[in-house]
Amino acid sequence: MTILDRYIGRTVFFGTLTALAVLLALYIFMTYIGELQKVGQGQYTALRALQFTLLTLPRWSGDLFPMAALIGSLMGLGTLASNSELTVMRAAGISVMRITWAVMKVALLMMVAVVLIGEGLASHAEQYAYKLRASAMGKHVSVNTGSGLWIREGNSYINARTVYSNTHLGGVYLYEFDEAKRPLTLTYAPEAIYEEGGWVLKESVQTRFGEPRITTRREGETLWQGILDPGLIDVVAVEPEGLSSRELLRYIAYLEANGLDSARYWVAFWSKLASPLATGAMMLLAIPFIFGSMRSATMGSRLLAGTLIGIGFYLFNRGLGQLGIVYSIPPFLSATLPTICAILVTSYMLRRIRN
Repeated sequence: MTILDRYIGRTVFFGTLTALAVLLALYIFMTYIGELQKVGQGQYTALRALQFTLLTLPRWSGDLFPMAALIGSLMGLGTLASNSELTVMRAAGISVMRITWAVMKVALLMMVAVVLIGEGLASHAEQYAYKLRASAMGKHVSVNTGSGLWIREGNSYINARTVYSNTHLGGVYLYEFDEAKRPLTLTYAPEAIYEEGGWVLKESVQTRFGEPRITTRREGETLWQGILDPGLIDVVAVEPEGLSSRELLRYIAYLEANGLDSARYWVAFWSKLASPLATGAMMLLAIPFIFGSMRSATMGSRLLAGTLIGIGFYLFNRGLGQLGIVYSIPPFLSATLPTICAILVTSYMLRRIRN
């Protein structure tokens, strides 16, 4: 990497970090205001609300990265253009494609950063944030239903009224049906603890629906082994966008094995794969703004245009994903179409620039 590449890359890099910091500051403000409305429920304090907000920052860093990359690249390259440094480079025989290549090197680093944040830090921080809030508010429920956590496994349905932790459940009901959907047994345990690959049901009572009568007996402490494990409970407690690709594939496999709808999770999975490409496309989109039709525009005009495009891309990306779920659009298409459009538009605009 030459001195010129490092100089351009450093300018774009710090511009992107500045834009990302501003966007995240806005996110912190708006999210914290929303969380303050929950303060007072249980032991959920203003400090806990701030902790929850900060712990969700890694996930939103990945979501906002494409927008920040476009705005930051415009800021960095716009500064070079305003100081006539790009003019000097062009006069010295440096082609537009040579400058584009310098930006691409930074874009590749940013794409790697998006992957690392989304697959590592964001997932763990998001899960911890939701656990922290649920524990503080006294709502030991992993999903937003009125009767707690529901899990289906083949012809069995598991309902836990309270989820104290991923290894400690309360008010557990295990419903078993035959192939004709007729009830076979109902097992109730006031408490279940995960130990060595299975759930120990404490003081369980089993009801059998037989012919000609229904019988009930106390089973005491029994062991139930199924696919429900602590990791799966963690997954269902968090929004799909906050999970890593591996966790999404794991939960998708569970949903499809039990005939449940997995479209929402497929959209989140493909969106995660497309996010690094969107970041690179947004960074390269800044090149036509600087050398194309807007090269004579002011810095403020470029930033305004870039901000509008970034917001438009973000809304298009999120909106199409939700529409895909509602109208049964293939998840791959609804999740990647905005990124594909961004790549095509960027490629077209770059080809129109003279070297």
